[in-house]
Formats: sequence, structure tokens, C-alpha cells
Amino acid sequence: MENRCILENQKKRLSYPVSRVLLFAMFCFWQMGFIYFCGPALNVNGRTPLPMNADNLALLIAGAYVVSILYMIFIPGRVVWGERILSVFSLASAIGLFLPFHESVFRMLVNAHVFFCCVMIGFETFIIANYLSEKSAIYTLTAGYALALFLIAFVQNDLLPITFPVFRFAAVFALVCLIVFFFMMPADKKSCPEYIKKGSGIVAPVKLMLGMYFMVFVSALMAVSGPSISGTVKNGVMITYLTDAAASIMMYVLYKRKIMHPFRVISVCLVIGGAGVLLMLGTEFAPFFSMSACVMIGLGMVPCQMIPLYNLVVMKNYPSRYLVPITIGLALIAVLVQSAMIEVFRDETALIYVSYAMIMGILVMVYLRIEPYFIHAFEKKIPEENSAKAIEANKLEKEIVTDQRDSKTESDHSLLSRRETEVMDLIAGGYTNQEIANILFISVYTVNDHTKKIYKKLDVHSRLEAVQKINRMKAEEVLENN
Repeated sequence: MENRCILENQKKRLSYPVSRVLLFAMFCFWQMGFIYFCGPALNVNGRTPLPMNADNLALLIAGAYVVSILYMIFIPGRVVWGERILSVFSLASAIGLFLPFHESVFRMLVNAHVFFCCVMIGFETFIIANYLSEKSAIYTLTAGYALALFLIAFVQNDLLPITFPVFRFAAVFALVCLIVFFFMMPADKKSCPEYIKKGSGIVAPVKLMLGMYFMVFVSALMAVSGPSISGTVKNGVMITYLTDAAASIMMYVLYKRKIMHPFRVISVCLVIGGAGVLLMLGTEFAPFFSMSACVMIGLGMVPCQMIPLYNLVVMKNYPSRYLVPITIGLALIAVLVQSAMIEVFRDETALIYVSYAMIMGILVMVYLRIEPYFIHAFEKKIPEENSAKAIEANKLEKEIVTDQRDSKTESDHSLLSRRETEVMDLIAGGYTNQEIANILFISVYTVNDHTKKIYKKLDVHSRLEAVQKINRMKAEEVLENN
């Protein structure tokens, strides 16, 4: 039987059509199309045509991230209201850019604009991980981002350079879309998920969480470094974002038609992206490969936009108020690392490329080890109803499981006993044997014994192989049923 907190949170998740999430995805357009290129803090050379020299905004950005983290920890129930207020303030600062202010006032407005946006970066991840349904989250990060990335490619193109007035209109457009979205969202505390408390009985899948946090850090680093690398090539930024947009819409189509889950193509995109970084290094000797390298880097950036989806998977099984704040803290570290690397190696781009390629390689290896756990956790079905009838049915089922824990299941895809099936589900959830023992109220030695029997029956030799095989069996069963 699922914990009440998890059941209630699943009931609260919001299912939005693609048309609604397109509004939400305009945050990506505003953030990466305008803010990211404002100055030299993140990008090798600021591309936004500001009528002034932008300061290094690293400290301002860091401060905004800290504010976002503290807000989400202490008043998570007011995040939607925070989004509403900040988006209105951001719109006011964007409108202020149309007025003939003195340069000092103009600079203050730009800095405020950057600050508000960076605070809202954490809130964007929070809303996807805490509020949206799995399907709506994928729609946002694929179809929604495809539109946003296409618009970024347009405003950052080198063929028809965009003037600052166009940028101002673009920022206003994006913010109006966000305001509409946030004011259509429920903002009362009851809509906010319930978080685990001491004695809640929910055990954290520590191994899975650590793997996710590592992925978050490296993905955030690559998300800010990809445009920086492609920006050294004429038309490179445009090509990179157009490729990312095309790949995102392809992922949406594959998911919409139930052909392939986005998680299953992430490793391929990462490998291609890493190869693109290395190919960019070789363009010093063979410049004609530069466009191909930008295309490959664009594919490598697709997995980086999935950070909120990683959070959603863990939140679905372990609803902690600290999950997203830690994620944003890691993103902040990634931003600072990127900023430091640009400052130190600004004239040694070859070293930056080699470093990024190595990071991508490490990320691929880590992802391949945790991908099966992500897929299992994401596809795990949680009842949406918590009625008395459902609770009674769950109690009855639990009694049957207890009485028949050593009997064989009749499922075609498993030779496991009922207790072994319970253990296998927890293994696939990323839990260690000690954590499984605590959840099932049995000794760790009993869990070890069940694990050995599971390996033998599935003909595997590790937890990873067991999870991979179980996922394949479930996928085959779904295909047969369809």
C-alpha cells in the first residue's frame, strides 16, 4: 500500500494540454534567449545588443539563486504566488527598457531583470517537479521547449541580427505568456504537495538520489556551456538551438505516439553531444566541420533540459521539500564553475572543449547506470483515488501478499514469489538492501537471500541487470496487451 502522502500528491498533480504548457515554456525563451547572453558572466561573449557595456553578472546571478533556494525551503506553498509577483515585476522592468532613462537607471533595470529571471529559474523546476503530471511535464520539456528553442534561434541568429528594440518586445511577449500561465494555476496552499515529515514511514532511495544529483550538476554545466562553445562559430548558436528544437519536437512525437520514452534517447544524445565537442576542437584544423559540430552539440543539449523531469521522478517516490532546492544549488555551482572556466580559459578554448568532452563522457556512464531506475520509477503506477474502498482493497491485497509471500505469481513475465516481487520492485526503485529491509520490516539477511534468488531466477548477476530485465519484460507485456 502506498504512503498516504504519495497518494495525495499524485491526486493534486495538474494535467495541462500542450497549448497551456506552451505558455509556461516561454520562460526558457526569456531565460536563454535574453538573460543568458546579456553579458560575459556565462557566455564567452555577450550577444544581446544592450546599448551599454554589461557588468559581469556572476555575483548577481548567484544571489538570485540563493534567494530562490531559501524561498523554496521555507515557504514552498507560496511558490506560485512568487512566480506571479516576480513575473509582474519582470514585465515592469522590461517595459522600463522602452523609456529614455539615464544609463545608470537603465543598467539598474537590466540588473533587476536578470535577478528576477534567475530567482524564477528555481521556481520553474519546482513547478514541474511538484505540480505537473508526468505527461504535462514531458509536453513542457519537449513540445513547449521546441517552440522556445526555435524562438531563441531566431533572436540569436547571425544572418539577420536582431536589434535591442526587438529584444525588448521579445522579453515582454514571453513575460505576458508567463503571467497568463501563472495566474491560471491554483495558488492556494492546498494545491502544494505534502512533504515528508519525521516518522512518515517513507524511506529515501539514497543511491538513486545521489545519481540524480550528479546528473543534475553535469547537465546544468553542459546546458550553459553548449551555447558558449557553439557561439565561437558564426551561425553556431542558431544552428545549435534549431537542432535542439528539432530533437525536442521529435521526442514529443515519439512519446505522444507511445513509441519511445524520452529517457531512452538521452544517452544517445549525450554521446553525440560529447563527440560534437571533440569535433569542435578539431575545427581549428578543419573549419568545415564547425557546422556539423554545432548540430551535434545541439543534440547533446536535449538531455540537459530534462533536469526538472529527473526531479519529478524522485519527488513522485520521495516528496522532500529539499529536493528542488538542492537541485538549484547544484545548478548554481555549475553556473559558477562555467563562469570561472570562461574567465580562466577565455584564450585557451581548446582546454575548455577537452574538459567538456570528458564531462559528457562521465555523464553518459552515470546515466546508463541509473536510466533503468528512472524508467521504472517514472512508469510506476500510483493510484489516483484514496477512497475508503480503495484503502480497504489495498489492505486486503496486503493480507493476501503476507499469507502467500512464498507462493509463485502467475504472471508470464516473472517467476518470482510475491515477496520476491516486492523486493524486486524496491530494488528497481533504487533502494539498497538495508533500506528494503527497513521498508518491509525484515532483516537485511533475508533481503540478501531474496536478492540471490531473484538473480538466479532472472539469470542476471547485478541489480542493474535485474532492473533492465524487469523493464524489458514489462515493455514486452505492454506490447502484447496492445
